[in-house]
Amino acid sequence: MRGIVSSGPSRRALFAFAPLVVGALIWNVVPGQFAAGAALTEVAGGVILWTLLEYLFHRFLFHIVPSSAWLRERQQHLLHHQTPEEPAYYVVPLWLSLPLAGATWAGLHALLGSWPGAALMTAGVILGYVAYELVHYRVHSDRAGNRLVRFWRRHHFYHHYADDERCYGFTTPWWDYVFGTGPARRAARRSRPAAETIR
Repeated sequence: MRGIVSSGPSRRALFAFAPLVVGALIWNVVPGQFAAGAALTEVAGGVILWTLLEYLFHRFLFHIVPSSAWLRERQQHLLHHQTPEEPAYYVVPLWLSLPLAGATWAGLHALLGSWPGAALMTAGVILGYVAYELVHYRVHSDRAGNRLVRFWRRHHFYHHYADDERCYGFTTPWWDYVFGTGPARRAARRSRPAAETIR
């Protein structure tokens, strides 16, 4: 099947996010005012926020076609669409994902009014992102997978091979249904043969 690969590059780049998650936890524990319930709520809120960010980034950022040829050659997501079987294009490069994490943290600080709280929520966003990248690798692997993996593969490959203006929410497809970008419905079958409709 096109788009399936048997091996890929190391996913070690995702470990670059570990210090950010650990740092967010330490920052909230050190002052001695750590409330486990509140921290868990902020991290869980970040994971939920990731589901929307995944959709928005994919739809409105990753499909931008730069006017510069130099930038087009480096727009990794477009390269992933051109060669979906190439593992080198699976993970969003750190030069883009780390600044997006920083922008997310700043945006959450503006919303929450707390750098430590925003750091915990950003840690949740990062956990969601890392899970997304691992699922992306899995979907493109040659192992069949369980029902959920097969569902993700069908949804993701619809985006790759049927219509790249649909199915942006890869690991969280419900946003495609909220925003009307889910898989197109098949054309309704005609109830009567065309000959019967001519009088």
